[in-house]
Amino acid sequence: MESYGQLKLELIRKGLVVPDEVRDVSEVTGGYCDGRPGDEIVLSLAENFIVKVPIKETGQNQPALKLVNGKVKLSSMDEEIEVNIVPLPNFVREQMKKRSPVSENACIDGYCMNLFLRAVGQKNRLNLTQETILSVIKAAFEEGAADLIQLNMDYCREPDRGLTRLAPLVQAIKKEFSTFIALRGFPPKDKKTLDKVYAAGIDLLNFPLEGFVGFAKKEDVISQPLVYGSLEYAAKIFPPGTVWTELFLEAGSIDPLKDKIAYLTEKGILPLLRLTTPSIATEEYSRNVTEVARYLETNVQNSRLPLKWLFPHCRYMSPLDTRFFLDPTDKAKLNAKPVYKSLLGRKTLEGYTKLRRKLRIKDVSDSYESAGL
Repeated sequence: MESYGQLKLELIRKGLVVPDEVRDVSEVTGGYCDGRPGDEIVLSLAENFIVKVPIKETGQNQPALKLVNGKVKLSSMDEEIEVNIVPLPNFVREQMKKRSPVSENACIDGYCMNLFLRAVGQKNRLNLTQETILSVIKAAFEEGAADLIQLNMDYCREPDRGLTRLAPLVQAIKKEFSTFIALRGFPPKDKKTLDKVYAAGIDLLNFPLEGFVGFAKKEDVISQPLVYGSLEYAAKIFPPGTVWTELFLEAGSIDPLKDKIAYLTEKGILPLLRLTTPSIATEEYSRNVTEVARYLETNVQNSRLPLKWLFPHCRYMSPLDTRFFLDPTDKAKLNAKPVYKSLLGRKTLEGYTKLRRKLRIKDVSDSYESAGL
């Protein structure tokens, strides 16, 4: 094993076997709901470097947990590696046992709580009520399971993609909790909608270039130029380092991916690379991953975009953790300290973002008035 990044890719590709002899160990049982194939478990390979792995049936050459001198270790790539199993938060476990709507629409990724929202019914109401959302956020914060919230808004046929209907929810969250809120969704038809999104209290914005595109109805195509245009407009509204997109890191030529990385970082947009591994790992793919990690890091450094707003992801490579794909295991660490892990840093930035948002809203209002709008 050359790096923790290489191990992360191996686990994403092959999954993890949990043998019967370790299934009842408290450290292991605390990491999943029922432990059956199809369930998932989160491993911390190093501090702030995590991976979510599907549990698989026993098979040959599969990564597996094993008990060595009373300690749980990961057997993979011809090595026995010390890893930590991230406990499944109690509020998540309880919701999963109930099979409640929250269990299907909430999850933890590192120290980010993801809520998956969509407009339903004739009135396009959100699939989760505001009361339910505030309740589950409170449970997550009280348990210390999350430090920020990400709202994932599914495709909506409305021109604003349902983004403005999130405003009352965002304001309610901000009123109840001291936290940062990320929004991941589809770009609106009118870029000016993003002024309202920022004014509502969204701190971080992610419009995936790959992954979401193509899920819309045929008569309502969400093209890449629309996504690019919205990202570039948002980068002029939101603070530096808070506008992101997603790209696939796949097998094959990496030249098109490098072109996108160079363009995006020059425009002030941070790319997150979703790790999609080939069924058979090759030396070429491993070299490509290393090359892309180095290229991503270099371009972000040249753009001078701050990384403090990023957070560790289970299934992505980001500019925050490229060193885990480039350095040996004894030297790898994050390229910056996320603001969410510093109480003083959080308080300072909360004040800064509030002031910046007020000034931005005033500037936009003044420009509207001068234009007679």
